[in-house]
Amino acid sequence: MAMTSNLSATKRPNVKLPSLVTESLAATLPVFEMDRSRLINGRLIFDRDGGFNRAISKGFFLIKIPNEIDASVGDVFSRHFFEALRGDALDSYRGFREIKMQGDYQGYFDREHDQWENFYIEMSNWNDILPPDVTRIGHQMTDLGIAILRNILSGLKIPISDWALVTGGLTEKKGHQMLAFNHFRSNKPVRGSKFHRDSGWVTVLKSTEPGLIALIEDQLWRVNPEPGYFIVNFGSSIEVLTAYLQNPVRASIHGVVRTERIKGTPNRTSYVTFLDSSLSSMIFCYKDGGLVPLQTMAEFADQEVSRTYDDDNETL
Repeated sequence: MAMTSNLSATKRPNVKLPSLVTESLAATLPVFEMDRSRLINGRLIFDRDGGFNRAISKGFFLIKIPNEIDASVGDVFSRHFFEALRGDALDSYRGFREIKMQGDYQGYFDREHDQWENFYIEMSNWNDILPPDVTRIGHQMTDLGIAILRNILSGLKIPISDWALVTGGLTEKKGHQMLAFNHFRSNKPVRGSKFHRDSGWVTVLKSTEPGLIALIEDQLWRVNPEPGYFIVNFGSSIEVLTAYLQNPVRASIHGVVRTERIKGTPNRTSYVTFLDSSLSSMIFCYKDGGLVPLQTMAEFADQEVSRTYDDDNETL
């Protein structure tokens, strides 16, 4: 099969974006009721009938945090990674603004157009740079996300023999796994984060307070965290792969409101694990009964990431 590097091959039709609202205005939006699920002996089980189909068509669902995962560890790291060292017991979670790493997609980022500041780190660097308890939760969330992905592919009846190829090795815990920690600075008078789609397959998010909003079926919704659950959303890779199937998966279009705080009140923080294909792999779709290669993952990542952080608030 001939492969193409056509950068438009994986771009979906432009979506006109609504205005990103402030935190106080977002409180008037309806709350999107996500389906709850849990992983039992490797199987993704939804609490209600039809949960699988609603999840893939809406782009979001909740998964119960397994007992072995201490999610509070990530909460603590998110609240402190951007701070300077202070000489106390929390210093192992501080000082990460100064960490320098190779590669375009990891390290500390001060987003020009957003309240966002982030620390992104690939799995190959977790042991060397992160505190051991944060490394542990990274692996646990990655394993959870890959188990979710395998269940979604199975539910879509995608042949197991194709999984490693179409996911760039991700289903075999290869591919590209990234932890990202987010801090939204209320004193920066810009948007929280732009409406965007994640570039990968499955994102597992932990947040402790509202602020996430999503465009679902042309309506703006609040996507609020639920104590004891991770929020799961789907990314562009799985949307492109399944676009022509009978039950395509929706990549969620989401952003974060402009955080507003009374002086002295802690800012909003969150953390996620991003699960992507290897940068050396291809992006595929199923079409006309066959598997069609569309674009290299390296090109796809550049395309999607640039759309996530640019200053275009009108279309995606």
